[in-house]
Amino acid sequence: MRLNKKTSLVAFAFSLAALPVLAAHTYSTGWSPTKPMSIGTTQIQPGQYDLKAEEGKSELQVVHNGKVIATVPFHWTTLPTKQHDSQVGTDGDKVTDVEFAGTTAAIQIN
Repeated sequence: MRLNKKTSLVAFAFSLAALPVLAAHTYSTGWSPTKPMSIGTTQIQPGQYDLKAEEGKSELQVVHNGKVIATVPFHWTTLPTKQHDSQVGTDGDKVTDVEFAGTTAAIQIN
């Protein structure tokens, strides 16, 4: 079967349109608070969580047992150097920021 030029051009256009979707990077880190904490307007109990932020978006997903339990607005910041370890910054019992290992990407919770 031979493809004509129009079909090839359409297929090429769709593949180019899909590139930004495929190129988006998700930053994530595990988080295990040992006391009740708040992240945005959500109260978090002690346990094991994953914090996920997708490049180009401005909502942090808080995942517990494979289920998104909260989405929290944030804004991206750039650190001066790459971080060796991921860190969740707090002020008392409130999460204020997240830094991701191996990158200069970080977020500030709104």
